[in-house]
Amino acid sequence: MAVSLNNQNGLNPSLFSLNNNSKVRTTSDDSGVNFEAIGKTRDLDARAVAEKSKSQVLNQEDFLKLLTTQLAHQDPTEPMDNSQMVTQMSQLSMVEGLNSVNTGMADIIAAVSSSSALSASTLVGRSVLVESKKAFFDGKNAVTAKIDAGKGYGDIKIVVKDQGGNIVSEYTAPGGKGKMDFSWDGVKKPAEGNNKAELYPAGMYTVEAVGTDLATGKPTALPVSVYAVVGSVTLGKTHADTMLNLIGFGDVALKDIKEVAL
Repeated sequence: MAVSLNNQNGLNPSLFSLNNNSKVRTTSDDSGVNFEAIGKTRDLDARAVAEKSKSQVLNQEDFLKLLTTQLAHQDPTEPMDNSQMVTQMSQLSMVEGLNSVNTGMADIIAAVSSSSALSASTLVGRSVLVESKKAFFDGKNAVTAKIDAGKGYGDIKIVVKDQGGNIVSEYTAPGGKGKMDFSWDGVKKPAEGNNKAELYPAGMYTVEAVGTDLATGKPTALPVSVYAVVGSVTLGKTHADTMLNLIGFGDVALKDIKEVAL
């Protein structure tokens, strides 16, 4: 009689098989394995095996239990073939070794991810580039940004708007391509007869850029990325879970940061 367990661990099905040549002398023993019941309760066994396969608990302990049970019930006149037992033991050792390697790799990946997340804490106080038209002006330091002119555009018009949508500053730059640096100092245009420079109040502003398409001559909105200061870091279990709190912006995922500046 042969008893085989289906498994999903890459083991040879014969690994968990009773030798076809061995004879069972009794239907049960102290280990609780009832060979007669196995043939009569196929549905129950199938569910039990499926549950074990699902949780991946067929391991060395299971194999040794089956092997010792087989040895205990084999016919002394027709014992298990030694070469077959050695082969099965070798296969088991190989699979156990692969499982150990997989576990080790998982530990290494987790450690690297944790280290990467922890290193993000060194970004506090640094300026990072994030794709956004929104920019935070602290009332004293200039707002810096990058305009993506891509393959190239004609004259590029850049406007800065306050939270009410009013234009506070506007510039026209000659045509260009690729990434273009932009800086807004936040200085108000002085009124006639007033030579004292004044700054716009601190708060959120919007930077918009429009370039002239060289092929069609039509105005085209260009992508804008602005620099923001990292106020704090919320560490996650992995690099992807780590969040940066940007002053004036709120939380932004570390993976969405395009550049880090001094």
